[in-house]
Amino acid sequence: MDTFAILIRRYARAGMPSPAIRTLEFACSLDLICKSNSKLDLFEILLDSFCKEGLVWEASAYIERKRGIDPYWASSIHVYNILLKGWFRSRQLERIERLWDEMKKDNVKPSVVTYGILVQMYCQMCRVEEAVELLDEMKREGIEPDAIVYNPIIDALGEAGRFKEALGMMERFLVLESGPTVSSYNSLVNGFCKAGDLEGANKILKMMISRGFMPTTTTYNYFFRYFSKLGKIEEGLNLYTKMMEYGYTPDRLTYHLLVKLLCKQERLDLAMQVRKEMEARGYDLDSAACTMLVHLLCKMHRFEEAFGEFEDMIGRGIVPQYVTYQKMIDELKTQGMTEMARKLCNVMITVPHSMKLPITYTLDEDASRARKTNIIQKAKAMSDTLKTCRNPRELVKRRSPS
Repeated sequence: MDTFAILIRRYARAGMPSPAIRTLEFACSLDLICKSNSKLDLFEILLDSFCKEGLVWEASAYIERKRGIDPYWASSIHVYNILLKGWFRSRQLERIERLWDEMKKDNVKPSVVTYGILVQMYCQMCRVEEAVELLDEMKREGIEPDAIVYNPIIDALGEAGRFKEALGMMERFLVLESGPTVSSYNSLVNGFCKAGDLEGANKILKMMISRGFMPTTTTYNYFFRYFSKLGKIEEGLNLYTKMMEYGYTPDRLTYHLLVKLLCKQERLDLAMQVRKEMEARGYDLDSAACTMLVHLLCKMHRFEEAFGEFEDMIGRGIVPQYVTYQKMIDELKTQGMTEMARKLCNVMITVPHSMKLPITYTLDEDASRARKTNIIQKAKAMSDTLKTCRNPRELVKRRSPS
């Protein structure tokens, strides 16, 4: 059976549904497979492989073909769940709702997993009210919800800033046997941090610890995001020190957020120190953090280190942005460092790259800053207008340079 499962999965991954189906049908014709439960397992493996590789239409067509051959054949709840996940990955809401109606028509009793898929879909589409309705329906059906169902709702309410409802949902979850998980609390911490409510995030952290859940590195990364966004260096470094004291191991994201925070505030020496700690733990900087570090090194006229970082990026398979390369070339030429500029040019030639510069590119930083400020102001004005006016005709009337 394992041999056939490997063949089916590989054919699906290669986008070859017909050979995958032929493999299944050949396997099912063998006595060894027919006399065991492997036949059903291989069928579900085929459907699962198709749905994971984006071949949901082919999976649905094969089920219809089976129904055409055997009118008494009925899909199990597991088969329905596989298809629902497949349509969910393809963002086909209409197909999901049609399949949900079909399940009810065929009297197939949904499971917790079924409701979890539907709830997650509605939450990702910002239709939390419909997700909550499904939660109530589960209770009427006598199915106890668990973290698969509750966590997406808590997360969506937190993302929307509806913290009172999110906390209420958490209280409803607490009375159940399964109860909230670390992810449930992390969702609330994330929501409060995104809303800029550090006090609320700290309350959730204390609540979490008091109920026997220890924060994870992910929990603290939400705080680092908040500090990075607002440029709060001292708070970020204090949290980093406490994490190390409490025995937490920072992950790649922790380091990226710290380096970006320090680069934004032009604390180069600290950024380089964190960079060394990061390398000692076996982590590398991502493209965005590398770019910020190179720009800051150039600004501080530490061109040799900037060149080293640039070369390291290409060595790790990261193609630097052309604007970064152009800024370095311009700076090196201004400083009369023509030999290093030539070396930089030779390094950049070794990788395929775009030669487009953003329309805002200029050596005059004040002009560039003024242009960015102007764009942000216009975007904010447009956002404020859209909050109060939803009528397209009215919006057309308001179109003006101001």
